[in-house]
Amino acid sequence: MHPFYGSVSEFLAEGQWWIGLLSMAMYLIFWGVVIIFAVKLFKIYFADRPTLPKPEEDTALKILRERYARGEIDGEEFKKKKEDLLS
Repeated sequence: MHPFYGSVSEFLAEGQWWIGLLSMAMYLIFWGVVIIFAVKLFKIYFADRPTLPKPEEDTALKILRERYARGEIDGEEFKKKKEDLLS
C-alpha cells in the first residue's frame, strides 16, 4: 500500500502533501519500467524467433512443372514424368 495514504499521515497534517504525490509518481515510474522491460524481454525471446526454413522443392519436379505451365509438354507426358520422378 502507499506509505503516505490515509488521514493520519504526519506529512499531510504538516502541509507536505507533495511527498505523497512524489511517492505515487515513483511507483508509477517503477511499474512503467518493469512493464517496458517485460515487453522487451518478450519481444527478444518470443516475437523475433526465426522461422524454420521451408524444405526445398525438388528441382527436377520444379522444372517439369514449369515446362507443363509453358505448354512444352502435355498433361499425359507430365503425369508420366512426374510418376517417374516421384518413384
